Amino acid sequence: MSSRRLKSYLMLISVAAIWGAAGPVIKFTLQGIDPLPFLSYRLLISGVISLIFFLVKFQKGKKFNRLRTHLPSAILYGFLSVPLALGLLFVALDKTTVLDLTLIGVVGPMIIILGGALMFHDRITKREKLGIVIVLLGVLLNSFFPIFRSGSPIRLTGNLLLIVFLLADSGSVLIAKRAVQNKIKSSNLTNLAFIVGAIVIIPLAISVYGASNLATIIITLPLKYHLGVWYMAILSGSLAYFLYVRAQRSIEVSEATLFNYLQPVFAIPLAIFWLGESLSTSFIFGAGIIALGLIIAEYKRREI
Repeated sequence: MSSRRLKSYLMLISVAAIWGAAGPVIKFTLQGIDPLPFLSYRLLISGVISLIFFLVKFQKGKKFNRLRTHLPSAILYGFLSVPLALGLLFVALDKTTVLDLTLIGVVGPMIIILGGALMFHDRITKREKLGIVIVLLGVLLNSFFPIFRSGSPIRLTGNLLLIVFLLADSGSVLIAKRAVQNKIKSSNLTNLAFIVGAIVIIPLAISVYGASNLATIIITLPLKYHLGVWYMAILSGSLAYFLYVRAQRSIEVSEATLFNYLQPVFAIPLAIFWLGESLSTSFIFGAGIIALGLIIAEYKRREI
């Protein structure tokens, strides 16, 4: 194994740990602040950091030629990955559980694999197609199960929003891979994305809550919820996005997405022991179907 590939693997494992904990952190922080103020506060922090990044680079003589040449695709990446995907995730987690997120989130890599086949001509075997179908079946069953339970329409809405979140997030991953192939630096792409997010979300939050009321919500927030926002802004935001895009320089999109399967290893224990969520029969049933699909989709026969 080359040192560059090993470095990419270590980056992606770190990202899996950070993003695995992100769901429980968001769910916990939403106990103290609504989704839109939470997201605007989080993007205010990330946006300021990103602006400082570009100012420092500009003063050092950086021209950002690649970024300017491919600016439309970079802005599209920023819109999909930050205001749209993150906005949907925050609203969804306000209505559903972290455990549902861990199961429904498994469909993300499947979407990316299909997208990789369309955009980058990655080959999908019959075994992978069968596995993807089984995974989708398990995700759909788990997503729509609340409709059969009285008093669960809000959770159903949250699960449906999670599916839309995954579509937006997967689209951003594919665009990021294309951007990296066009020699756009991952740091430039990531920081532009947070500026785009701040430009979209902060004015929206001000229009909904009013500038003074929004400031009061943020200033009076208890420390434990401030820590959740800063975790999302610094670790799950700037650091994790940078590492994820940077890692794709040395490995394929389909291979990078496999590390997303590690996220439940970190998310499920936190959901159970920190947030007090419980494993339902539907969760276990859905997890079994999804696990079967993953085994079929990711199993590789040795070439004789």
